[in-house]
Amino acid sequence: MVKPYTPVRVDIQNFDGTREPFDATALQTRLIGCFLAAGRSDSSFMAEDIALAVEYTLSHVERPEPVFGRGEIDAAVIRLLEEAGLPDVAGIFRRGLPETRLLVNASAETLTGLLKHHLACSTERFERVIADVLAAAEKLNIREGSPHLWLELARHFERQLEDEEPPDREPLIERTLTRDEILSLLPAEALELHKAGVLRINGVTMLFPCIHFYLAMEPFAEMASLRPPVLELQLEPLLYDLSGVLESIREAVTAKLSTAEALPCILSLPDMLDFISDYLDIRENAEKTAAELAAVLASRVEGEFFKVAFN
Repeated sequence: MVKPYTPVRVDIQNFDGTREPFDATALQTRLIGCFLAAGRSDSSFMAEDIALAVEYTLSHVERPEPVFGRGEIDAAVIRLLEEAGLPDVAGIFRRGLPETRLLVNASAETLTGLLKHHLACSTERFERVIADVLAAAEKLNIREGSPHLWLELARHFERQLEDEEPPDREPLIERTLTRDEILSLLPAEALELHKAGVLRINGVTMLFPCIHFYLAMEPFAEMASLRPPVLELQLEPLLYDLSGVLESIREAVTAKLSTAEALPCILSLPDMLDFISDYLDIRENAEKTAAELAAVLASRVEGEFFKVAFN
């Protein structure tokens, strides 16, 4: 039996100590507002990639507890915007953040306590980072500073240490693919699904290289000549075959990019809950059924499905 998709829960700790689940959609909406305020409506599509990049990173950081500080997340977003050549958007995002007056002393004990849960590195590397931060504080005559300052300094020195080490994995993808380029790679069966309005694939970008599938279930049902009520036993073999089509697309994209590293995959099923209600006549615990059907769709895809969305 295919196991249902189970999302990784990541919590954000706010400045007042309260916690709430990380919401990539809320971050994307906030970023779109920043793009519009900066007069970059033509680039606002990048908000989704930035939000997904943050979500993917958070879900893959090894920590005893998947909790991240609000300031830590905001600092990561600002850095992504600046590295993407969008300092104006980063400035607007930064100005919208709540101010904090908390100051932390520049001592080994306090900085170790502050940073030990924010850096995913070995003990030896962490000790070197702390030493470099303290040396920088001494040189700049900084006796106390905000947590954001110390975190950014620590990340700066951590990146420097990473640069000193030989790479142990394949270099980052240097190519991107537009949506039209991906369409040109589609096998005949996938192209037929695209033309029928069942399947859409986003382009691959440098901000967050991934393969993003959008599947519309009700057009798929029409294409497969399904009529309600539909049984799960009747539907699952069709979804299993569709999963093979998704894998053929993933293979084609990977081959075109000439990379052996599997790209993470995202599956968006915006009408899945409506489909379950209309075609399977299930209204209670529809999310559970949606997760089970999504697991069938992901079952033959070799790449990691780090996110499945039903809205």
